[in-house]
Amino acid sequence: MEQLLDYRARLLKRFESLPADFAQVIAAIPEAEWHRGRAPDGRTVHALMAHVRDLETLAFLPRLRRILTEEDPALEAFPSHRWSESGYDAGEPMDNLLADYARACEETLQLIRNLDSAGWSRAGFHAPNGQRTAQWWVERALTHGIGHLEEIRAAEGR
Repeated sequence: MEQLLDYRARLLKRFESLPADFAQVIAAIPEAEWHRGRAPDGRTVHALMAHVRDLETLAFLPRLRRILTEEDPALEAFPSHRWSESGYDAGEPMDNLLADYARACEETLQLIRNLDSAGWSRAGFHAPNGQRTAQWWVERALTHGIGHLEEIRAAEGR
């Protein structure tokens, strides 16, 4: 049990550091470069940050909130990993994207900081993935954020 508690503490700590990590990496990239296709799929740094923000605010956080407040909720599936691109606004200030992401991460942390084992194990049904726990969703959000952070670093040679 101690290993699991240790793991969750590390999970929280890493999740907590992600907004600052994104802000630091993006601050090191000249603003003129934010709208140039740098990722392997041609997306820009700005578009990647919008995507990360959108998934945190519109997918991960709402699902986690439902899992923690409802009994075995059925969680909506989105058509694809890139479903939020239809609402992408290239003119949205980067500061807004970073601030929205940081707020969503902080809200997630407020929900999970004091969870007991039963809370971490609460679950909801997500059609593509099946029954998934709160812990799985936190891990998924963290993995998603880290993956795109590394994508931005690699695209910019950092």
